[in-house]
Amino acid sequence: MREINNTGYIAQLIGGNEIWEPLWGLKTRLTETESELLQSSPVRRLHFIHHNGCSYINTQHVATRLQHTLGVFSLVAYYCPYWYELRIAALLHDIGHSPFSHVLEQIEGIDHHRRTHEILHSSEISSILSKYNFDPGLILDLIEGNITSPLRNKDNKVHLDHLDSWVRSAQITGLLTSPTLLLSKIKVEGDYISMDFETAELILQFIISEAKFHCSEANIGPNVILKHLVTTLIDQKAVTVESISKMTDSRLESLLIDCKQTSVETDRLFYRPHEIRVTRSERVSASTEYVFVLNKLYLSEPLISKGLGSVHSLTSYPILEQLSSFLGTYYIYWNRNDN
Repeated sequence: MREINNTGYIAQLIGGNEIWEPLWGLKTRLTETESELLQSSPVRRLHFIHHNGCSYINTQHVATRLQHTLGVFSLVAYYCPYWYELRIAALLHDIGHSPFSHVLEQIEGIDHHRRTHEILHSSEISSILSKYNFDPGLILDLIEGNITSPLRNKDNKVHLDHLDSWVRSAQITGLLTSPTLLLSKIKVEGDYISMDFETAELILQFIISEAKFHCSEANIGPNVILKHLVTTLIDQKAVTVESISKMTDSRLESLLIDCKQTSVETDRLFYRPHEIRVTRSERVSASTEYVFVLNKLYLSEPLISKGLGSVHSLTSYPILEQLSSFLGTYYIYWNRNDN
């Protein structure tokens, strides 16, 4: 009997001593700590959480939180290979997300920041960190941006976490075909990442495109209806707020399908999302209308390397300033006239 080749499959997520990240084309050798964390249940759960929420049902945005996490981790390992605390922070930065990522954040009691703190100090994760002498408090500060780093900052400058999200969407929408070409254009400058003038303009276009996606009917419509359905589940005591944070997308979907108060609309959401309509004007004639208030867009500014120009001189910068017009109230309803 011939033995199976045990060198490992290049695209596997666990079981090897290195990880391949296909978006950025990076192969990273894992430390023992990172390898154990990759096999932990909080990190594994991220593979069953959609990065862009419920918009996956009618768009090409189907990446999981784990795919995004590994993208961010690979970037941190590439630019800061020996900053091991930062590498761990990158690997754990999204572990607090509830099903469908940010979609349920407006439900009282669901807070991924608080949940991240809880998981970092849970027995499973804290035992791994303490085994290799890493401080959960320091890791949390890096995750939250309390300590400025290429991973996160609170200065409204582009960092590696958001960069991966924007580039991931840019590839999906055809704005960028070769993300690996960006690697040499970006560098670490102090505790930030910086880039040349042309690259900053390109990244700014990605930021603008992503903001428009978040304000689109394809994104707002399904996510608002999903939030309404989950709220109904909670009201019907079919699920608790506390239990939701530990679930995967598919587990929550199953509950929505099985609950008689949500099953019909859930079926319509999954199979007829083209009937969802989103408007900025309230429709008195709509029999069922959901209200959504958009109060935040991720509009960080690229940091241009010293002496290479000002961000305010970028061609697309005026568009960035105009995006605030997308903030405000949206009305979502089912179009009964669609066949």
